[in-house]
Amino acid sequence: MRRPLDAGNDLRSDYRTPSHSWAAGTGPGLASTAADNDPSGIATYCLAAAQWGYGMLAASVLSYPFVVALQLVSAHIAAVTGHGLTENLRAHDARPVLYFVVARFLLANLLNIAANIMAMGTGMYLICSGHPMLWAVLATLVSAMLQWFVRYERYARVIQWLSVGLFVYAGAVWVVHTPWDLALLRSFVPRLEWSKDFLEMLLAVLGTTISPYLLFSQAEQEVEALHARIAGRPPGESAAIRQGHLRKMRHDIVIRTACSNAAAWFVLAATAATLHTGGHTINTLADAQGALYPIAGRFAPSVLGLLLIGTALLAMPPLAGSAANASVSAFGLQHGAARDRRIAYVLFALMAVGLVAAVTLLALQVEPLHILYLSAVFNGATVAPVIVLIAQLSIKPPMIRDLRAHWSLRAGTWVASGAISVVLCAWFASEVFS
Repeated sequence: MRRPLDAGNDLRSDYRTPSHSWAAGTGPGLASTAADNDPSGIATYCLAAAQWGYGMLAASVLSYPFVVALQLVSAHIAAVTGHGLTENLRAHDARPVLYFVVARFLLANLLNIAANIMAMGTGMYLICSGHPMLWAVLATLVSAMLQWFVRYERYARVIQWLSVGLFVYAGAVWVVHTPWDLALLRSFVPRLEWSKDFLEMLLAVLGTTISPYLLFSQAEQEVEALHARIAGRPPGESAAIRQGHLRKMRHDIVIRTACSNAAAWFVLAATAATLHTGGHTINTLADAQGALYPIAGRFAPSVLGLLLIGTALLAMPPLAGSAANASVSAFGLQHGAARDRRIAYVLFALMAVGLVAAVTLLALQVEPLHILYLSAVFNGATVAPVIVLIAQLSIKPPMIRDLRAHWSLRAGTWVASGAISVVLCAWFASEVFS
């Protein structure tokens, strides 16, 4: 089913696409906050706080300027060149490097899709019992139908209310006894340890905070929005529209990322104040409901279930769509109906493979918590080369001309690439020499 892409309040594009699912940005608000904190993120934050207490809070605070810089640079690259990240990588990097990065990105998203499907099955089980495997199949079919027949922005306005559990974590922080002096200290002064477990957890937290798929989907969103706005416009008017679009984009990213990182902080703080302080561990995904008990009481399982379902449904479109878009763009296919069809085919192929993997793992009684955490670790290992390549793109013409006044963005991108690379190398060294 094909519909024109909404590109603003009063502008519509004649650029048609058979699948709208990768258009992940809805601007600041609960929907984008929940999409950025999918079940993999929630599970990883809960595991980190339950094991390390307040020691991981700094990851959600200190990473904020770097996440903003990375998303802004990705969006600027797309807006200046008129192409997404994959197409720019194809133009500026050797093909083996491009194919390696896209393959890693594809595998990371596929693992994340399977993990989110398992999380949706568990979420339905927490709400109304039954078999998680059957619920996972049903939830995946619903997600696929929504992606095909309904524009993301429309169904996100409804699905976002399933994610109010993120605010319940914020309420839990105020209900329980929280040592605010320690929480604020650890928010800006991290406690680092040289151990394989700590470094792996730090890599997982960074991987789910700086998710690769958000960078790719951000760039693709900017390309489509600008194509719609400047189509048929004279050069002078197109330049003015482009500048106005970039200003709005910067405002949206700053607010959206602040909401996302704040939600991550509250999940970490609430879990540290409840489970870690009480000496409880998290062995299954259902155990994470313990952090919600102080405010949700006997409804904690249902709140966690709704949160898992809502965040998964909001994250699945950009996850599957950005991977499909990157896979097709890696081969240089130009924008048009043929490209759109291939993206749609690859998207639903990824959904199908993810469903088969999720059902197989559930049938083998593999705990979803382990797959969610594994996907976060894999994201952390994947985002490092992606960030390095984005940093390299930011200093190439014509990007350097547009970003000359934004030296802080380029600096933030390079610092982020260096930091995540150091963590990745340290974790790898701990694996080898432990």
